[in-house]
Amino acid sequence: MVDMNTQSNEHTTRIGEVIESDTNEFTTQCYELYGAPALGSLVKAGELDSVYGVVSYSHTSGLDPTRRPVARGEGLASEELVYDQNPQLNRLLTTNFKSTIVGYEVATQITAYLPPRPPRIHSFVMRCDKSEILTFAKSLDFMSSILAANLPQSDDVVAAFVRHACQALPEETGLRAESARRLALLLGNDTRRLEGILRRIPND
Repeated sequence: MVDMNTQSNEHTTRIGEVIESDTNEFTTQCYELYGAPALGSLVKAGELDSVYGVVSYSHTSGLDPTRRPVARGEGLASEELVYDQNPQLNRLLTTNFKSTIVGYEVATQITAYLPPRPPRIHSFVMRCDKSEILTFAKSLDFMSSILAANLPQSDDVVAAFVRHACQALPEETGLRAESARRLALLLGNDTRRLEGILRRIPND
């Protein structure tokens, strides 16, 4: 556990709001079109007693499910011109992303277990700062739940989190090696899967 009172909120930014949640995951609607964090990023929902999640899926679609987006770029020189000449697209399209729940805050401390209840609808969703990322990167207890989740991209999510943590915490030089060790313990009987995940995590 880490004392949340010692955290800096310098890099915390609000991304969107929870529009759906359950025991295992929550869905966020982004304020900005295409504003979803990268796969494997750590985010939190709620200003108090936050629930933490690892981004596991994102998609962009029309706000009105009965009206599918149509091609608009024929004859235009670039993709950006599609949006420049159709400014209404920012109001007609929306980007949502799902986060697999990996922990929660209680009594100003982070606990790497499932929370007693999921985040509330309309909870603000924010990016996490370095101290929060470090807490989960050092624990890695959540890896087993993601690997066991019914996600076709579970392996990619785990590898993406490790890459994200290594980039955010370059001073933690042993992070990749420790992650590999923990994954080996979890997947000791499935060497092909283990090797596949490790190939997705660079040595640098």
